[in-house]
Amino acid sequence: MKARNFLAIALVLFFALNIDAFGQRGPRGNQDGAGACLNIPELTKEQEAKIKAFRTERINQTTAHRAQMDELRARQRSLRLAENPNMAEIDRVIDQMASLRAEHMKANTAHHQSIREVLTPDQRVYFDSRTGNRPRFEQRNTRRGDAGRGQGRFQDTDPRGRRR
Repeated sequence: MKARNFLAIALVLFFALNIDAFGQRGPRGNQDGAGACLNIPELTKEQEAKIKAFRTERINQTTAHRAQMDELRARQRSLRLAENPNMAEIDRVIDQMASLRAEHMKANTAHHQSIREVLTPDQRVYFDSRTGNRPRFEQRNTRRGDAGRGQGRFQDTDPRGRRR
């Protein structure tokens, strides 16, 4: 009887001490974002090398874009919080942010098209069907039916207020 009680207490303690591990999110699949490109059937080594080169260039562009957007967001925030906000200056910063976002969207489209040019017609069909069905930013990494048990307002390691 004592052995059973000891075993029951040991199991309860084991689960109680490891409950944090059960609350952790699991792996979220391919984190590098290249899954849509590298899972295309019959890619040659040359095609893979070109796609990786395009991707590296795009990552550099995106990093620069994020840095500029972060600077503009900080500038906008400081202007909004000033004692006497200058609306003309705030509007100018907002216009800069909008034009920067438009440039970023155009670069995304150019990147997509440069990858498509490397692919054969059969591979393009596969690539287009895969990339067109990706969820939008607002719909990523959300689990339906978990009302009240989310990860908080800001997901993962994204800095506060970052929108892509």
